[in-house]
Amino acid sequence: MELVVRTVTRPELDKAVEVEEKAMKGSGYLRDVSELFLSDEVGPLLGAYKDGEELVGIAKYTVLADHTAWLETLRVAPEYQRQGVGRRLYEEFQKLSREKGVESMAMYTGLKNIPSYSLARVFGLDTAGRYREYQLDLAGVAMPADAGDFRPVGEDEAVELLMALKEKYEGFVIFNRTFMRINEPVIRQLAKEGKVLRDEATGSVMAFGNRFLEKRSVQIAMMGGDYDKCIAWAVKVGLEKGVPQVVTEVPLDDEALGQVFVDHGFKAAAELQVMSGPAC
Repeated sequence: MELVVRTVTRPELDKAVEVEEKAMKGSGYLRDVSELFLSDEVGPLLGAYKDGEELVGIAKYTVLADHTAWLETLRVAPEYQRQGVGRRLYEEFQKLSREKGVESMAMYTGLKNIPSYSLARVFGLDTAGRYREYQLDLAGVAMPADAGDFRPVGEDEAVELLMALKEKYEGFVIFNRTFMRINEPVIRQLAKEGKVLRDEATGSVMAFGNRFLEKRSVQIAMMGGDYDKCIAWAVKVGLEKGVPQVVTEVPLDDEALGQVFVDHGFKAAAELQVMSGPAC
């Protein structure tokens, strides 16, 4: 089977969505983020085409604020899995990284997804962190009486606040399962987007919001200080926005922080690992 990899065009979007929804039944993910992906002038939505015509696999190449390549939404139609489609897309990732001068790349997968893990290992990626995702269903949850008053902070203050949490979060800040290294370029970008918040009364801090899919959830990417206030604020905003969930990721070994979320009604939903390595 000859595979040609090229950028997916807007008229081909329905075919790309079909591939994703066959590979991840009931997902609807690509359909919801398609405009973001297609409008990205730096990183393309790639398609793998059988004999140059039939779309059989997709993947999104994204360059994060610290110039790390983020590999996401790699999907292969079930009937073409284990036939080299994923490998061919990884080869294109590396080619793009060389062209753009990107030196490192990363992706995430489930802890039990051996095929995805093994393919990433072939291309030099290794586990850089393991996390458990927690979700709070907001149906029937009451509006918190006292959620504090979290306000966005400037870039310099954001760097100081989030760097202090770097070790606790094992080096990554996570929005919508996008694992971004905790470093100055990433934090400054988050601050520009209004996603680093501080409650003056308690000194509590959060990286909070969404990378995308704003109608599905609000995300606590990091938090420090008064955990009750942080979670109450997230619940308040989630209820005001009318989203169904509050979502967070916690380092797998931090059982104490995980228990904080469980005590607030969150349920463990998935175990994930971020993998990273040189791009070339």
